[in-house]
Amino acid sequence: MPLLRYNLAPTLNGYIASLPSHSTPWIVEDATIDFPALYDEFSSFVMGRKTYETFLKLAELEPGVNANPLAGRPRESVVVFSRDEGFKREFGGVLTVVDGEEGVEVVRRLKEGSEGGKDIWLMGGGELAGLLMTRGLVDVVEAAIMPVVVTEGVKMFGEGKAGDGDKGEAGWKLVLEKVEQLKTGILMTRYKVLYD
Repeated sequence: MPLLRYNLAPTLNGYIASLPSHSTPWIVEDATIDFPALYDEFSSFVMGRKTYETFLKLAELEPGVNANPLAGRPRESVVVFSRDEGFKREFGGVLTVVDGEEGVEVVRRLKEGSEGGKDIWLMGGGELAGLLMTRGLVDVVEAAIMPVVVTEGVKMFGEGKAGDGDKGEAGWKLVLEKVEQLKTGILMTRYKVLYD
C-alpha cells in the first residue's frame, strides 16, 4: 500500500511558517536537493488551502517544476482541504474537501488505490497533519530541518481533532530511519510513525 508521507521544511524548534504572515523567508535554498526526482515519487498531493495557494503563487512567480511540484500534474491528483465553501468555486479544478471527516475518507481511499504504487505527499499545514495523525493515516514524517529558530509560528502538528487513533497527551512514537546533514546545515530526516 502506498505511504502517506508528511514532507516539510520546519525550523529547528518545529515551526513550518512564521506568524502573522504564514511566510517562510528563513528556508535555506540547497541546490543539491533533486526536487524533480522527489516529486516523481508521488502520485497524489494532499494539502491545506494556504499551502495550495502558496504553490499557485510560486507557479506565477517562477514557472517550472522546481518551484511548483504541482506543475504538469493532473488536477485530480491534488486534494485540498478547506473550510471555505467559496474555495470550491474558485479552484474547481482540484478535489476540494471542506469537511475534515470527508477528507479523512478521501485520504483513506487514496491510500487504497494510489496509481502505480507511488506514495502520497502530505504537504501541510500543521493542523491537517495533526488531523491525519489522529486517524492513523500518516506513515512517514520527512523533515528537512532548517538551521534556524523563530519566536512564533505555525506548528508542524496542530491539534487536529480527537477521534479514532487519537493519542492525546501520549503523542506518537517515531523511529528514525534516515538522517543526512547537507553542507547548507539542513538536516534531512525520515521517521516512521508508530501507532501501536
